[in-house]
Amino acid sequence: MAGHLVQAHTQLYNVAVGTTTYKHGEYIQPVVGPRLSPVANFTTDEIRCRNTNGVSPKTPYLSVKAGVEFSVVWRHHNDSAEDNMVSPSHRGPCMIYLGKVETNPDDIKWFKIYELGFNKDTNKWCSDVARDNHGKVNVVIPKDIEDGKYLLRTDLLALHKANVVWGAQFYPNCVQLDITGSSNKFLDPPPEFVSFPGAYKSDDPGIFYDRRKDKGLNYVIPGPKVYPPTKPT
Repeated sequence: MAGHLVQAHTQLYNVAVGTTTYKHGEYIQPVVGPRLSPVANFTTDEIRCRNTNGVSPKTPYLSVKAGVEFSVVWRHHNDSAEDNMVSPSHRGPCMIYLGKVETNPDDIKWFKIYELGFNKDTNKWCSDVARDNHGKVNVVIPKDIEDGKYLLRTDLLALHKANVVWGAQFYPNCVQLDITGSSNKFLDPPPEFVSFPGAYKSDDPGIFYDRRKDKGLNYVIPGPKVYPPTKPT
C-alpha cells in the first residue's frame, strides 16, 4: 500500500531554459526524507523547499538571463512516457515563486511569478495541464527584478484531502539560480512579498477546500498576487 501511495506523489525532476534541458536533479536542492513525500504542516521550515535549508552548499547555481522562458518538470522517478508526474487524483493548482538568497533563510522575501488554478472552460486544474505536458510548466523569469542569486520555489498543491484541516498536500522544491540581465529595479507597485513559513494559513480558502463539492468553480489560489501583474488586453 505504501508503494502505491508513493506512486501518487511527485518531485521536481529537472529544469530547462529554452530548448536546453538539464540532467535530473541538477541545480535542484535535495529534500529531507523521501523525495516524493508531501509537506502537510506548512508552519514548518520544510514548506520552503521540502527541506530545512536556505542555500544548499553542494547545489550549484544555474546562470539564467532575466526575461527568458524557464521550464520546470515534475516527475515520479524517471523521464519515461509511462512515468506520470502525479496521480490523476491529486488535482490542484501550481505556483512558482522567486526569493533572493539571504544568509538567514527566514529573511528571504518571496514573490510569486506564476500561478495556475482551475479552468472552468476545460474543466482542468494546473496538475491536469502539467500531466498532459509530461510534467512541464513554463514560466518567464521577470525582467523587472534585481540581478543576483535566487531560489526559484515550485509548489504543486494536491487538494484531494483538503476538505479537512491540514489535509492539503504541498509538494515544494527549490532551484538555485544566478539571474543576470535584469532591469535591476521592480515595477511600481513592487511585488507582494511573503515569508515561508508564514504565507499560508490553515483556513485560507485555497487550502481548506472541498474540491469535490465546489468542483473548482470558486477556487482561490493561496498566496500573494502574481508579479509582474498581467497587463489589461
